[in-house]
Amino acid sequence: MSAGKRRWESSRSSCASRTTPLEWSLEMVSRLSQTTACVLALETHDAPSRRAAGASTPGEHPRGLPALQLPVHQVPADLPEAGGVLRRHDAPTEASVRQEVRRSRWLQSIFLFFLHGDMLLDGLPRRVLEMVMLRVLQLKHLLVKWNPPSPELQKPVGHEEEAFPWEYVNLDDLLVDLKLPPETLEVPIPRYFKEDNTAAIRHRDNIVSGYMQLQLKVDSVWVEEADAVDEFAEPMTLEQAIAVIQRNERGRQGKQRALVVEDLRKDEKRGNFAASSDGDMDIEVAAANVQRLYRGFVSRRFASQERETELAFIGMKAPPPKEDDLAVELQHVYEKRKHAQHEYQEEYVKAVGDTTEKLREEEGPEMRELLREERTAWITSRIEGTDGRPPVFPEGLEDFYKDKEPTGEVKDGEDNAAEEAKKAKGKGDDKGKGDKKGKGKKGKGKSSEPEEIEKPPPLQAKTALTDAIMESVTDFETIWQDRDEVANPEQRHDVKLTRDEVRPNVLEEVRLQVDKMLVENLKKIKEQVDSKSKGKKGKGKKGKGKKGKGKKGKKDKKKKQKPLPGDKVSELKNMDEDQMLGNLINTRLVNTYVPHKIKDFVGDFNYLGTLYQHAERKDMDTETFAPQNPSMAQIRANVTEYAVLPLGSEDVKPKLGKELNVKSLLLYGPPGTGKTMLAQAVANEIGALFINLSPERTNGLFPGKNGSVKIVHLAFKVAINKSLGPVVIYIDEVNQIFAGGKKKSSDGASRLKKDLIKYRNDCLKEEHRVIIIGCISSPPTSASEIKDIRSFFDKHLYLPCPDYASRMMLWRQFVTKAVEESGMDAPGYADELDFSALAQISGGYSAGSIRQTVSRVLTHRRIQRLATRPLGEKEFLGPISLFPHASAGSEEAFRNFTRELTGLGKRLEIVDKLRRGEPIDEGGGKKKGKGKKGKKK
Repeated sequence: MSAGKRRWESSRSSCASRTTPLEWSLEMVSRLSQTTACVLALETHDAPSRRAAGASTPGEHPRGLPALQLPVHQVPADLPEAGGVLRRHDAPTEASVRQEVRRSRWLQSIFLFFLHGDMLLDGLPRRVLEMVMLRVLQLKHLLVKWNPPSPELQKPVGHEEEAFPWEYVNLDDLLVDLKLPPETLEVPIPRYFKEDNTAAIRHRDNIVSGYMQLQLKVDSVWVEEADAVDEFAEPMTLEQAIAVIQRNERGRQGKQRALVVEDLRKDEKRGNFAASSDGDMDIEVAAANVQRLYRGFVSRRFASQERETELAFIGMKAPPPKEDDLAVELQHVYEKRKHAQHEYQEEYVKAVGDTTEKLREEEGPEMRELLREERTAWITSRIEGTDGRPPVFPEGLEDFYKDKEPTGEVKDGEDNAAEEAKKAKGKGDDKGKGDKKGKGKKGKGKSSEPEEIEKPPPLQAKTALTDAIMESVTDFETIWQDRDEVANPEQRHDVKLTRDEVRPNVLEEVRLQVDKMLVENLKKIKEQVDSKSKGKKGKGKKGKGKKGKGKKGKKDKKKKQKPLPGDKVSELKNMDEDQMLGNLINTRLVNTYVPHKIKDFVGDFNYLGTLYQHAERKDMDTETFAPQNPSMAQIRANVTEYAVLPLGSEDVKPKLGKELNVKSLLLYGPPGTGKTMLAQAVANEIGALFINLSPERTNGLFPGKNGSVKIVHLAFKVAINKSLGPVVIYIDEVNQIFAGGKKKSSDGASRLKKDLIKYRNDCLKEEHRVIIIGCISSPPTSASEIKDIRSFFDKHLYLPCPDYASRMMLWRQFVTKAVEESGMDAPGYADELDFSALAQISGGYSAGSIRQTVSRVLTHRRIQRLATRPLGEKEFLGPISLFPHASAGSEEAFRNFTRELTGLGKRLEIVDKLRRGEPIDEGGGKKKGKGKKGKKK
């Protein structure tokens, strides 16, 4: 049993005295809230909060409950001061990442125990879960940005630290210190991403399948075609081919003759039996024969079962697994619980509607009277000037709300954000003015101030997100923690809570009605007063009106956005989203994907990542720093955090902000390393629509001047449609689109480049649940191509060939899966197979090569013969040798591509010059350099 499971069981047993499921669930959330408070106090470096949360006494809960045994208190005592910067050796922030991941996993487990409609509709568990996801993503981006892959990339002492993003963060040393397994860092994917949108996803998929059947006469268009049977057949001569055909034909004829002889013998036996018997058999004799045969069968089966049980008892054979029955039962309970949650939610929604109507009737008139008296008193005081200000006739109620809620009482987060926006705007204006001034005079460029280098963030700092999490924890403690639910074992909604939740909505509704009525009355009174006084005042007002009109027109002009290229094409102007979707399906750009999962990307954790990171690793040829390949666990985590978690919920992606929003993701590596599989896994985990813009699909499609605009416009317009989202736009061999060359064909891949960049930048916004996933199997070498790819994709992940540990896992999983899927009982087939030897000899081969090798060897007939002919390693050598091997040249090509794509080469040059004491002009150096840099920008 794992450590996490033991802690879960201990927590569950300690709460066994509770009488209702809700109270047990609330107990779990109570403990989770204490853990949240401890971690938030750790991140903000707030000692009083840590003491209040119970961090100072690890063995005791502040409310007298047994403490939840999470390793929050194992953080080093010598915590850096609040002004410290985020370095690799500062463990608390990395511990926060790990703790947030654990917390999200607990929240998913706990959410299933809630049936209370008030809590489910209020969204407290989900709100906290999504805020935890946001915090995970924020910390991940910080670690990536300020965690260099090696000390050789850090500037020497005395120089300002500069960010160098590196996607692969090694936390193995932290896990060793905290004595935790690598599975702790596996980021869980919430189930509600798909479950809560099941109806919408099913409706969209029905539309897509209907279009496919209507237009293409097929049920599905797969992303990848099935592997060809003769994919790795050796070339042969005509004589060899004839010999193979003859051998197979002789075998077929021999089998046919054997079947004919078998049928003849059966007929002969039937004839002999009929001749020997007189045709009539006594009923008792016949019954005795049937009984004898059946008793023999039952006795043999019972003896076999007894033998199996005895062998399992004495340890000579493993007991039969019961996991399947338990899994089925667990799934049944889960579905039953989800059904109860939906039923209680519907009941609660109906109760909210009834309660709203009742409050309108009972409390509505009193609310309306109080609000009207308050506003009437303010209007009277403003007209008469009794509030200490000169008398003014108000035209609206804007000043009333300003007097009621002064600007000084705005929330700190909003105020700070507004101030920062103003400062940024002021800096931009100053910069623009400086550019205008320096544009006319040639020699004034040198006197311009150098750009400020971004400094590392504080190690511990309060954020708006941590405040929001603490606010949710406070709401839980105030409303739910000490709530007595013994009289409500079924967790039905509470009438009083429902009225308290509905009352603010009714009050807001009444307030709007009262405000509208009073504003209309004020306008009528104003018109009556103005009609009596005409002349100069009216002219002045007329002039003001003209001025205001001019301003309004100018403002509208600024807000107007430029139309997209596709909006100017006559064929696309009058198309709605359904017609666009139909066109995409008709051109086979909407594909059906295999329901992979992120966990299907098999591979081991890098247990020596930190050791390699700090060791001196140099390329033999260039004698410069060579980064280690990322582990499969790091790739799984990065894909989950960049593509799955942000798109899974409608509320997570918009809150990330522009800087942390990942619009596009690049996966590059040798063929067969799992790039396409990961793209399909992302789509499956969130239930996305899959649009395939690979050159294989788009080449030759819509030839002509506006062909590329049509393809990209259709794809992106469908993608940003909320009813069809989320959407994954997949582009395989994306380097063909960014390929250089002056001449571009009218139907080739490179024609999409300009429109793809335009739509990616202008069409996709933070609120759109869309991600572009590109794949590269052969790295480009042109500097211009690499530059365009780097600017187009926000994140770049390298998928190398699997290492030894990952290959061993792959061999074992593929062989086991092939035998299990055949449905045959082949015990002990893996005992004679040396997976370690297979992993050793398959170095340099991709996961796809290993999978196809296993499917080639373990045919249906071969699995049938496993009992008589054990499986050997030599059977896999021939088939796998026919696949391409990752040579040293291809690895070097991908290494160089990584250096250019990430800016690793330039960073190494700068650090090397600084260490040798050579001057570095980071602004560009000479005038030539400046001109070049300016051109790049």
